[in-house]
Amino acid sequence: MSDNIKKIERDIADLRSDLREHALYSDLTSLDDVRTFMKYHVFAVWDFMSLLKYLQIKLTCTELPWMPVQHPSLARFINEIVHGEESDINEIGEPKSHYEMYLDAMKQMGASTRAIEEFISAIHEGKSVSEAMELVDVPKGLKDFVNYTFEVIATDQPHLVASAFTFGREDVIPDMFMEVLKSADPENIEYNKFIYYLERHIELDGDEHGPLSLKMVSELCGADDEKWNQALEVAKKSLEMRINLWDAIHKSIVAQNQPVL
Repeated sequence: MSDNIKKIERDIADLRSDLREHALYSDLTSLDDVRTFMKYHVFAVWDFMSLLKYLQIKLTCTELPWMPVQHPSLARFINEIVHGEESDINEIGEPKSHYEMYLDAMKQMGASTRAIEEFISAIHEGKSVSEAMELVDVPKGLKDFVNYTFEVIATDQPHLVASAFTFGREDVIPDMFMEVLKSADPENIEYNKFIYYLERHIELDGDEHGPLSLKMVSELCGADDEKWNQALEVAKKSLEMRINLWDAIHKSIVAQNQPVL
């Protein structure tokens, strides 16, 4: 691991600790709580794919005629993740994207898919992401989270997108989902789709994607100190936005559990 990666990880250690120890996890105590979590978290499952697709466009050849790419090892890495995220195998052997697997799990759990389906419909109708976010009834922290993802993509700077992808998503996903998994009864056969989804993410992101994504940031930043500083700022902001998202979901869960007077 490079010294620059170690520096980023040192500088974001407190934020990662705040994320791992967030009160949201301990308050996921009922099926209704998990349903509320899923209703909002599905947007993060969806917008992750745009970070990934941007990196695929920039780091692999997606045009004709085909040409060799600058970073073959990164092209292989990104294509492997696209394969896993866009066309993985679900718990009964069907090819599905992780977004579709998550929607299936929501429906099995009885979680509302109305907001995300309205959002996707608005995108299909030609609305921008920010416009579509304004049309759905979700917390501000969630809107800010999704909008920030697309602000980073709009910079058209692969090292910044790679930083958001790595430190705000892939590198921290095992920490987050392991906590949720502990709260969501891993022995519950009735809701096996959600458990499968969580276990699949922990397996892929902890064992394969996380370490390779660190290498991607290293190769894209190279010896450019300015790029490393920019990558650090995006890493911090991405984690702050994730914590704000968790705050918003936690607030919704607490509010629904307040006794009616």
